[in-house]
Amino acid sequence: MGFGRFVLVKGVQYALALVATMSILWLGTATVIQEVIVGSANAATQQYKQDLLRTGGAHSLSSSQLSTLLTSYRQSYLNRFGFGQPFPFNFFHQMSQILTFHLGTSYFLSYLGSHDVAFIIAAYMPRTILLFTSATLILIVLGVIIGLMAAKAAGSIWDRLVPFVAVIHSSLPAWWLGFILVAGFAYDLRILPSQGMTSVPAPTNPFLYGLDVLTHMTLPMLTLLIVGLGGFAYVVRSLVINTMGEDFVLTARARGISESRILFRHVLRTASPSITTQAILAVTVSFGGALLTEVVFNWPGIGLLTYNAIESNDLPIVLGVVFVTTIILLIGLFIGELTYGLLDPRIRVSSE
Repeated sequence: MGFGRFVLVKGVQYALALVATMSILWLGTATVIQEVIVGSANAATQQYKQDLLRTGGAHSLSSSQLSTLLTSYRQSYLNRFGFGQPFPFNFFHQMSQILTFHLGTSYFLSYLGSHDVAFIIAAYMPRTILLFTSATLILIVLGVIIGLMAAKAAGSIWDRLVPFVAVIHSSLPAWWLGFILVAGFAYDLRILPSQGMTSVPAPTNPFLYGLDVLTHMTLPMLTLLIVGLGGFAYVVRSLVINTMGEDFVLTARARGISESRILFRHVLRTASPSITTQAILAVTVSFGGALLTEVVFNWPGIGLLTYNAIESNDLPIVLGVVFVTTIILLIGLFIGELTYGLLDPRIRVSSE
């Protein structure tokens, strides 16, 4: 199978998977979604009324005219989400709204005065990417290096240390480790800030602002690296060691090729599809952040937004985050499978 046909087949499969997944989510939360639509309509209508009063547009209207206008506005908002339509129309209409990121209006939370859920999520997402995706990329690089070194020295103390460290790191709750690091570096040594993304007030100089952000990123990034590095290094080590048992490696050794050349020119090339897939999946998951970690460090990302939405019972935000992160995860899986097929032609052959 050519790569173009492979992309087409996988694209159709993942499009169907996306529709099926979002349909299951919609069916599981249909009652809540209808309540959210009504609540969002009421909130949007109230905001529209305040805008009219603030701009003076309501002064020329009588109370009955204003009431009629607000009722019409509310009904048009409900119609936009297919509210009150028969089930098939309701389902397809609301699914189309979700898939195009028309996620309604929040009850309480806002950003720059806007209550649009999609706008709020889009505003918080870059901060999560800045911290979690950056930490994940560093973790991937260090994990590959450590995993390769352990696999190259298979059977040594270094090699045996990686699984041991992986178990310990994976067993550490990120929120607990975050508290420990905050207590040590922020409150005891007083060398790093304990929370937030910037100082208050934030520096106005661009260079100093960037340095301030990096300083605030240090503790949460260190937490993420400690928790995830051992596990990723162990995955790389296992994949490389399994590949080193293949016949082509034995043949290369019989030909007198050096171990370093075998490792980097042959073994790593063969294991790279699996490692790349793991890396893409890790990066994709990082877009969703981590609720407890962001709460511990008061990092203004998707996790903290979700926590605040749960605390204030802002259901549109909670549902919006669930839908958006699900879509991002499926897109990441799709990209990972395409990359796997590009790096390993055997996958394309097996898909025929």
